[in-house]
Amino acid sequence: MRLTLLHTSDIHSRLIPYDFTPLKTDQDLELVPEAGPFGGATRIASILKRERKRGDRILHLDSGDCFQGAPIFNVNTGEAEFRFLSEQHLDAAVVGNHEFDAGALNFVQKARNFANFPLLAANYFWDDAKAAGNNGASMVTNPYTIKVVKGLRVGIIGMANISSLNSIVEGGNSLQATPLEQNEAARSYVELLRPVTDLIVVVSHLGLTEDQDLIQGYEAYYEYGRVKSFVERSHDAWKVLEWFGPEGDEKSVVRVHIAGVNGLDVVLGGHLHVVLNPPQLVSDPSGRKVVLSHSGAFAKYVGRLELVVKMPQHLGENEGAEVVSQDYHAFPVDGLWCNEQMRKYRFDDDIFWDPGEFIQAPGVREAIEECRKQEDPETTDLLVPYMLGMDFKLQLTSIFSYAPIDVQRRNNSNGGDSPLGNIAADSMRKRNRVEAEMALTNSLGIRDNLYAGVVTQESMFNVFPFENTINIMYLSGVEMQEMFDFVTERSAERGCVSQAQISGARFTMDCAQVQLNDLRIACTPATAQQDCPQTGREGHAPWQCLEDASGSRCWAHPGIDIQINGKPLDNNGTYKVAVNDYIAKGGSGFTVLKRNTTRIETNISLRDSLIGYMQGFCTCDDLLKGKETSKNGTRCGSLINGTWTVDEKTLGACRTSQTFEDALNKKVGSCSCLSLLKLPTDENQRAAALQACGVADLTAEGALAQCAVPQGPSTGRCTCRDLLSGTNPTCGTVTTQLRSFCEKPTSMPIANAIEDGRIGRRVK
Repeated sequence: MRLTLLHTSDIHSRLIPYDFTPLKTDQDLELVPEAGPFGGATRIASILKRERKRGDRILHLDSGDCFQGAPIFNVNTGEAEFRFLSEQHLDAAVVGNHEFDAGALNFVQKARNFANFPLLAANYFWDDAKAAGNNGASMVTNPYTIKVVKGLRVGIIGMANISSLNSIVEGGNSLQATPLEQNEAARSYVELLRPVTDLIVVVSHLGLTEDQDLIQGYEAYYEYGRVKSFVERSHDAWKVLEWFGPEGDEKSVVRVHIAGVNGLDVVLGGHLHVVLNPPQLVSDPSGRKVVLSHSGAFAKYVGRLELVVKMPQHLGENEGAEVVSQDYHAFPVDGLWCNEQMRKYRFDDDIFWDPGEFIQAPGVREAIEECRKQEDPETTDLLVPYMLGMDFKLQLTSIFSYAPIDVQRRNNSNGGDSPLGNIAADSMRKRNRVEAEMALTNSLGIRDNLYAGVVTQESMFNVFPFENTINIMYLSGVEMQEMFDFVTERSAERGCVSQAQISGARFTMDCAQVQLNDLRIACTPATAQQDCPQTGREGHAPWQCLEDASGSRCWAHPGIDIQINGKPLDNNGTYKVAVNDYIAKGGSGFTVLKRNTTRIETNISLRDSLIGYMQGFCTCDDLLKGKETSKNGTRCGSLINGTWTVDEKTLGACRTSQTFEDALNKKVGSCSCLSLLKLPTDENQRAAALQACGVADLTAEGALAQCAVPQGPSTGRCTCRDLLSGTNPTCGTVTTQLRSFCEKPTSMPIANAIEDGRIGRRVK
């Protein structure tokens, strides 16, 4: 038998096409850079309907996080997302962590009212549905569902996320759920479903590593008393690898290997926003291969996993079916979603395209227009009311800055501070009514880059989709040290890539020390210097003999070289710190902040703070005239090695804008070149307008040739010349603000940011 699994994941509210710069990984998956904007529900719906017609046995499964990430969620809190997936006849979805961003009660209400598909979470144990104050989540979720597809019985188990829901592991959490160990939860439902199904599919929002752990097992630390029954059982026993304390003592901490789950056929994963192409084949403890597939995020791809399933010779004998072969394809969701031939032309190995050149190739714009006409009309009708509501409430097209180049949310050179992270943290620290000594925000709270072109309200919602606010806290020097230690430890788990962005401070993440601390080298306080290894210690913090539940071990501070506003951290001092409300309440594991009782809520959103900060940046006029500050006193450029400097790329972009603006203001006859660009398309009207300007050559081409107007700055979709002339259909909707920017681009504040080394790294 054949079975087709259509897979979506981490849509993150990207129901409306959006702009971004595709990375090489996206282009390797044949997402066409020139065919933006990307994503969008109308295209996804068209792809799903097309693939349903092509297959015989079809299931559409989603790996969660359809909520949060675009303005449509901020206004409608999930209604549009659940309605869209319901109209696509989604067969099942696992519950993602962002489904709870507007609260568990909101999730329940939206699921009850708008989701007609099963929502799965086998590893959550909900509070009693009859208990007072219960949020009702147990009434709208299930651990599994069974689908019979033309005789093939498919059991679908949902494995929901735990790693990003920090409060879930604490008593009295607002989610009212108890997390279950993932492998044991999955094992229980496999044992339940295997006798009555042919295939078992896990739809997961655990994460890639956790998906692999589900199949092949993993290691963890527990008190022996808590795992004794799993270690001593006769089947799928956990194995003790190491004791930290007296062997056999139930209070001793042990390192155990938790057995992988036998009996799974396919795992469709999400959460980490990656595409596995081809899927991984992971061996379970019995040696059987399990297909592990991920299909990306942000509505960029629809995955199709084709399975050939060998059925048992005799049904009803609990043999189960077997996946004997698989084929995977990720369909890019861009302007050429319906034209695979044109996509092959773009990625032909024998043709090299310069950036932006492909859109000029014969037939490309016509192909994009043809695909636009084929987008699903029912989904368009569904979205129109939501789009009108967003435009009215949020004014998404408002422009407040211009980015000559992409402002990256990640540090792509060494994993330290990032350009966008730096100005985001600076805006928090310097905000009126905040004015803190330092600021810190979690890196993952910054969800997107600022892409080259005009910076709009919509792009800021993509950067800060969450409604996070600035909180003020007063931390002791000891708490500051603990905070920097935690940032380093969390970053070390992720390749020593900084998981926080800071302002008003500098420090070094000693990720090598984190690894040494994890060795848990035994020591006694009196002889710590002898017990803990001393070679290669230059630059590391001094050893301590730290006592915890597992005994005494060698440990040293991994956050080192800490300076606050140019001065070494004072352990006896007190510091005014700006943080976002999510980490202030303990989100992302910041328990050092959660314990602190000085939190002051300012109700100033991070999004508004950054917008206000960037509106004060210097314009191209300021930069080209060599001014040191903007009109409101903000310094021009970035501080590098003690000197305020404007990078050459920004200055080059400003020169381009100035040349373009000068060309627009040039006179031909009595008219400006700007007015000639806007000449009417009607031949008679154009000739009359040229005659009124006193232009001898009555052809628009001849008049414009005298202007020599260059292409000018890019607005993201097209250049300003194309936009003002109205000749390029890829420019999309041209607003009054966008036209005003193109007419005088040197007057717009410039989004200028760089990495300045405020977060260093040590990996040896």
